Amino acid sequence: MNNGKGGNGTGPASWIEDGEKYAFIGLSATTDSIASCQVSPNLWAVSGVGFKIPKYWQQWLGSIRSGEVEECNLFLLAKKPTDKPELLDDENNELKNAVYQFYVGLLLASTFAPAHKPIMLTGARRDGETDIRQQQDMESPVPCQFRPHPPILASDIRLAAKLGDNVSALAKSPLVGGHWRLFRTLSLYVETRTVGEILDRLHQYCRCIDGLILPDTGRTGSQFKSRTELFVGPRLHSLFGDMYKIRSAVEHLHENRYLESFDRNIRLEIMRKEAILEHVARTAITKIIGDAKLWPHFANTTALAAFWKLDPTERQRIWGDPIDPMVAIAELGPQFIDDGHLGAP
Repeated sequence: MNNGKGGNGTGPASWIEDGEKYAFIGLSATTDSIASCQVSPNLWAVSGVGFKIPKYWQQWLGSIRSGEVEECNLFLLAKKPTDKPELLDDENNELKNAVYQFYVGLLLASTFAPAHKPIMLTGARRDGETDIRQQQDMESPVPCQFRPHPPILASDIRLAAKLGDNVSALAKSPLVGGHWRLFRTLSLYVETRTVGEILDRLHQYCRCIDGLILPDTGRTGSQFKSRTELFVGPRLHSLFGDMYKIRSAVEHLHENRYLESFDRNIRLEIMRKEAILEHVARTAITKIIGDAKLWPHFANTTALAAFWKLDPTERQRIWGDPIDPMVAIAELGPQFIDDGHLGAP
């Protein structure tokens, strides 16, 4: 990491005040009517302004990356007053963690895919100048093949802030048995959004759902079908069974069954199933993170084991209404997908 000092760029002068430390994640993404606003006590969304990279950092990042950063049109911001603007310390780490959870919340709220890798910057503003103290590139979410750049909505930003705050609250919550498994499931989902190969994403989204249903050893396939009833209703056993067969094939390096010879219908079906699994995993995790009453049931293996032993009627009462998984493919028009997008040689 390196230190640098920036001048009075158009953006920071208007949304980072003297005597404040900041951390933000910059995105170059499709948006829809997002106004700059405070969305929680410590979080802001900033739109319609830019961030001018100081000359020192332009040299360090390179002209191409600097240009990408200056093209960012949406900033997720955390900031706070400080008595130590000259130091890179725990205050910066606290702000970085808060803005990262805001970003995780946005991944749960939207299937957006930015044009360039997101960037995280942290520093402080003093005497009319914005210091950049640390820079970090982040892996970019992969676009959906049939809906590559859905706009980020103002409602997505509000939900993202709430989810980010809830993630921070969950980390501090004194849950019996801890919360490792739920955080591992959330981390796996975030990682999977950046995976390029569609079969690997399908495999990992199945694992995200496994993280919530705690299948018994030797019964993983059958319980993937039966326990996902809670999330999607009872009429999709065949579909979820087929998806789990693909997950198992990837797990055991049998992708050749689907990829070795190009078959358009098979590739389209993989696209369809991956989109459904992503939607179910994301929506279920979002519901759990967003509702503190669900945390004690999904936070760890002991809690999950007790939850899945409950009477099905009681489980459904706790969970609420099922997810409609077909929402995920409402915009999939196979006639608009050419073979090249499906990996044809």
